[in-house]
Amino acid sequence: MKVPGHCELLVVGAGPAGSRAAAVAAREGVSTILIDAKTRIGEQPHCGEFVPEKVFTDFYVNRVSAIQRVEFMETRILQHATERSSPAEGPGTFHGTSLRTLSPGYVVDRVRFDRELARDAAAQGAVVLSSARLVDRHADNWIVKSGPEHFTLRPRLIVAADGALSSVARLLGLTRPNVLAGLQVEVPISGSLDGTFIFLHPSIVGGYGWLFPKGNVANAGVGVAAGASFSARRTLEFFLDILLEARMIREGRLAASGGVIPVSGPRESLVLGNVIFCGDAAGLTHPITGAGIPQAIFSGDRAGNAAAAALKTGSSRSLAEYEAEVFGLYRGVLTHASAKRAVMEQKWSGEDFTSLCEETWIAFKGYRRRVRASTKHRGDE
Repeated sequence: MKVPGHCELLVVGAGPAGSRAAAVAAREGVSTILIDAKTRIGEQPHCGEFVPEKVFTDFYVNRVSAIQRVEFMETRILQHATERSSPAEGPGTFHGTSLRTLSPGYVVDRVRFDRELARDAAAQGAVVLSSARLVDRHADNWIVKSGPEHFTLRPRLIVAADGALSSVARLLGLTRPNVLAGLQVEVPISGSLDGTFIFLHPSIVGGYGWLFPKGNVANAGVGVAAGASFSARRTLEFFLDILLEARMIREGRLAASGGVIPVSGPRESLVLGNVIFCGDAAGLTHPITGAGIPQAIFSGDRAGNAAAAALKTGSSRSLAEYEAEVFGLYRGVLTHASAKRAVMEQKWSGEDFTSLCEETWIAFKGYRRRVRASTKHRGDE
């Protein structure tokens, strides 16, 4: 591979945020390099692959990756009808409550979704490099490893869009966020499903299970808090037994993937010197639901515009405006969600699990009630 030379903007991470930032900046004439550590951009997704309709309409994103349209999300709170309390005891039988809410959008092929965004960045003039990992930093020099080769870039600006465990953040000495462990499998389903399904259960500690349909298969996964008594893998097996017992899925696994889901809320600052954070790396993932694609696309779009303006004018004003716009749109929402997560973690093992879910899960009216300052998540304002 020919080693890249000079670039004005280095974008780290070719997820939705990074690819969008690279495309926007390159379209404005900025010499841009977009790197991603994965061999194949977009693989392996551990999210449910649901994308709200507004992402496609507001940002003119190509719908070629859409597999199935859904109109609603159904949230089910499950409790054992008999005394069982852990994955080790099997699924048993359940009682509980459920609620449907409008949630129009598409379950997509996330690999294709991400790759189409990266292809757009390339079409706009960005140099896109997969299998290229950021490994070190010396002052303003950023060291990238691609295969057996290392090369050094000295960009004027960097967009950090490299996920929850951001290498850029690590090299800057920033604190690692709190995360859930996410694990997902693609499974055959027993019949057609026209919505997405969320399952809240005491054994899925600090998180939830999901079943998102994609035609005749579905993504079934769990997000589990760090330090839970049972591993994400054991919890996933327990959850799959629940789905089998309910005859929503059939035996079999077509694919598996895993990763981490940040739940700490937004970073204190989105701009540090010549580094701009966006997407999961900025902490824009919702601390309760784990949803992050809309925030990633929006923040990536604005980060690309801000970087281009700053490079053209030589002023950092556009970077400050970027931070103010993103915080103005998301900070209040995410801070409230962080406070609800603190309540969830404190009361998870309490006696009334249904009431806790109705207080802390976004679909229920109780979620809207604000949390007293004494129960806020650390770092909230």
